[in-house]
Amino acid sequence: MLIPLLLLAACSSGGRHYHGFQETLSIEVLPNTSKLFTYRLSMPESMRRPLVQVYESPKEAAQHRRREPLGESAYRQLRADTERAVRVTGYCREGILELDYRLSYEEMWMRGECKEGATEKDRERFAERARLPVPEEE
Repeated sequence: MLIPLLLLAACSSGGRHYHGFQETLSIEVLPNTSKLFTYRLSMPESMRRPLVQVYESPKEAAQHRRREPLGESAYRQLRADTERAVRVTGYCREGILELDYRLSYEEMWMRGECKEGATEKDRERFAERARLPVPEEE
């Protein structure tokens, strides 16, 4: 029960969101100069709930059933975090085109393409890399 509350609290705070989640940015530069990426936020195994939940009281079970599904605000935050990640890594300079996304309590991801094509400098910088570290924004 505590994890969804922490997740919702993280959604409403400023700065980097979803504290404690593992953040990755997978990239691929295609021969046609397209720059693809997948930004992923994953809950660490230590924070995940078991597949079978055992509730100690009817009140606890009712609270679990009333939990709100992830919706528009979680999508907007995932989109903002994705845009931040590709910007601070220097991978996309002119914005992104969203291809697909997924929202769940344990993992969220967004696949997309940079609006600009890869330059020769981009090919040199990103050609041999499959993942980029996502630094803190200054």
